[in-house]
Amino acid sequence: MPPSNKKFLHKVNTAYNHYQKFQKYNQLKTNNHKYYEFGAGWNLTIPLAISHLSFEVSCVDIKKLIIPELVNDTLKKFQLNKNELPFSINKEIKLGDNNKIIKTLADDYQLDYFAPKDARNTGFDENYFDFMSSSVTLEHIPKEDIRLILKECYRILNKGGILSVTIDYQDHWSYFDKTISIYNYLKYSDRAWKKYNPSLHYQNRLRHSDYLELISETDFSIVEEVRRQPTEADKNVLKSLKISEKYQKYDFDDLAIRGCEIVLMK
Repeated sequence: MPPSNKKFLHKVNTAYNHYQKFQKYNQLKTNNHKYYEFGAGWNLTIPLAISHLSFEVSCVDIKKLIIPELVNDTLKKFQLNKNELPFSINKEIKLGDNNKIIKTLADDYQLDYFAPKDARNTGFDENYFDFMSSSVTLEHIPKEDIRLILKECYRILNKGGILSVTIDYQDHWSYFDKTISIYNYLKYSDRAWKKYNPSLHYQNRLRHSDYLELISETDFSIVEEVRRQPTEADKNVLKSLKISEKYQKYDFDDLAIRGCEIVLMK
């Protein structure tokens, strides 16, 4: 379904936040503007926002997920919300024919969409991109694949460029079922969790320390790390939860973190 206007603007602001990180931290000595995103999703709001910021955009998905009607809805919302955006749109908004939406994106928005394409082995040239981002995608990818994706991102990122990621550590089923908490999935062993973890909505349940460990195995430098801390109410919920033995080795504060923003530089 098309997102609400509020959700659309939230995603645009997420894209602009990534862009601000790039502006703040990149150490590039060229004026190239090539952007890459893995996990682009159905409506391409974030890559389209980056394209309006004068980047050549390449985005990939493991499966072809875009829905032309939703992409056109996104384009309409850029036009309708022109005065609410955190940046100016300097080019005409053009909608695409549903059967030719990928061509429209390439021709009118300098946005190339590749799917199916494996983010672990993209085939792009080394040192090709200047700016990368990923928004609430890593939590849906198995740990071993994240390791390979980060390695590939490092290979295709230009020296001095940045990768900006947001990760959500909350049980996503809690968004639909208000009777469970954001920590509910920590109750289950790996074997029990398989029953509630279909490939269509896979959640890896990794915690903040797990991601930091994965990053430490790469040559990336962490230039910013912002943790979304729990409220006191969150902490009380977690304390009352009987967590799986799998998670009893983690520090309480590590389990409690709700999400994070991390900026990596090559």
